Amino acid sequence: MSIYTKRKIFYAIWVLIMLSGPITIFRNVALSQVLSSNLVLLNTFQRLTGTMAFSLIFMQIMIGSNMDKFVQILGSKAYRIHIVQGLLVYATAFSHPIFESLIVFTVSRKVADAFFVVIPSLNTQRDILLTFGKMGLALLTIGVVAAYFRTKPVFRKYWRYFHYFNYVVFFLIAFHARVGTDLGSLPFDSFYWTAIVIVSLTLMYKISVYFKSEIIKSFQKL
Repeated sequence: MSIYTKRKIFYAIWVLIMLSGPITIFRNVALSQVLSSNLVLLNTFQRLTGTMAFSLIFMQIMIGSNMDKFVQILGSKAYRIHIVQGLLVYATAFSHPIFESLIVFTVSRKVADAFFVVIPSLNTQRDILLTFGKMGLALLTIGVVAAYFRTKPVFRKYWRYFHYFNYVVFFLIAFHARVGTDLGSLPFDSFYWTAIVIVSLTLMYKISVYFKSEIIKSFQKL
């Protein structure tokens, strides 16, 4: 298979993954309903940013964990895609709770209620699932700060470890997604479970490679 064909396959898969969320959402809610009220419109944007954040973090992990292979296919564009994709992950994840706050404010007309949405809570199962999302956003923020200061000695030394945040963020978002209404509907539901399996296998492979290298190093020191 030629490099050109592999590139087309990559871009096609990327687009299909990104569309899995929007297609599911607009299968569940008609466009006329979306425009029927501010609440429905805000909820639609909230769902779009949520599903897109999940799709983007999945692709970010796939590219980041196989960068050498993607460089062979995409050339230097692989690095640019990885950077732009990282910014999109944060943009969608950051805007997602903002829409939740706007929804709460639209209903209650109280700024305090909209603000308290961002405060973690463990009172109910729904609150716990929401807290997973807030934890994921906090880790993403740390990752973005680390990326910005990656030329500094401390961050440069531990830069590769910050990449492992993506795995934690992915699973936090995956748990958080259980609070949504679009799981159980195709095609996003199928992608959701497939992504969890793939990322889990990727993480297990990374861990096994790490421990294997550590064992080899320990034997070499004997």
